[in-house]
Amino acid sequence: MKQKTLFLILLIGISYNLFSQERLKVLFVGNSYTYANDLPDLIERLSHSVGKSIESTKFLSGGAQFATHWNNNTLKERIMEGGFDFMVIQGQSQEVAFPYNQFMNAVYPYAKKLDSLFKSHNHNGQVVFFMTWGYRYGDQSNCPNYPPFCNYWTMSEELCNNYTLMATDFNSSVAEVGKAWQYSMKKDSTFVLHSPDNSHPHINGSYLAACVIYSKLFNDSINSSFHSTLSVPDAERLQQISNRISFGEPINCNMLNASLNSINQTEAKVDVSYVKQEERVNIKIDNISDNAEILIYDIKGIIKKRITAKPILNNINTSIDVKDFALGVYLIRISSSSLSYGSKMIFN
Repeated sequence: MKQKTLFLILLIGISYNLFSQERLKVLFVGNSYTYANDLPDLIERLSHSVGKSIESTKFLSGGAQFATHWNNNTLKERIMEGGFDFMVIQGQSQEVAFPYNQFMNAVYPYAKKLDSLFKSHNHNGQVVFFMTWGYRYGDQSNCPNYPPFCNYWTMSEELCNNYTLMATDFNSSVAEVGKAWQYSMKKDSTFVLHSPDNSHPHINGSYLAACVIYSKLFNDSINSSFHSTLSVPDAERLQQISNRISFGEPINCNMLNASLNSINQTEAKVDVSYVKQEERVNIKIDNISDNAEILIYDIKGIIKKRITAKPILNNINTSIDVKDFALGVYLIRISSSSLSYGSKMIFN
């Protein structure tokens, strides 16, 4: 009788542990950047190693763009069946870094449709945009026509800006994998993250991505004994970087483009405000030593105003007349060699 009682207690204990694990149902939507090294499996194994659980559903197709995802009827039908806690989604490797007008017309609308569809059919479901990274040496074929594609840093910065923009506009979130890659490369450019094609992820890069996405899904720092095929020091290094990006002091998209030291230096501070009564936009930038280009776009991506502002004693204080602007939503972009800033503003 005692043995049966003990067995029953053990069985109850095992059942309790299984059901008390935090379990998420996650839909992964992407392309080869996600299926390389089986990123969803890495995330599942990281989760399992710390007593949590993920059930993955994958829609991954090489070269797929946001428009490709939207035109996939099987994917849309699965989204509408519901039952997911999260959708982790990424686009084609270049498209989210496209020039602004092209991005707004060919990428943004499809990302918005997918985001809305998922939220309308998955109760309390959340969308996580998987911020990808630039090519190791930039996209040289497109460099002559679009300078931000000329090197890894500026391409990564554009990806960072636009993935962040979508997540902000759609009231969703972003897994800042691209930032984590930049941080790693600034600390040690010899530490391999890209595969030999200089685009796709090496297992190190996928492991870092898995750490960042794990933290976004569970809102938890990563401290795992699961190291995949990495050495213990390399895995621990990447876990620390992931925690720094996910839970440390926020790093702007442009900060890692300048220099690693800039992470600890005084950062430019931007304040943008719309004065409705006077129909003007006031822009104040502190701690800036170089000229800044200020652009205002309408919702169609058309530039409505462009000015260059020069700092005085490391400060810019300027005002833009918007009396001739129609009511609606506008995007303000401010950039210099040391600053990249974007915000949405509603004129009403």
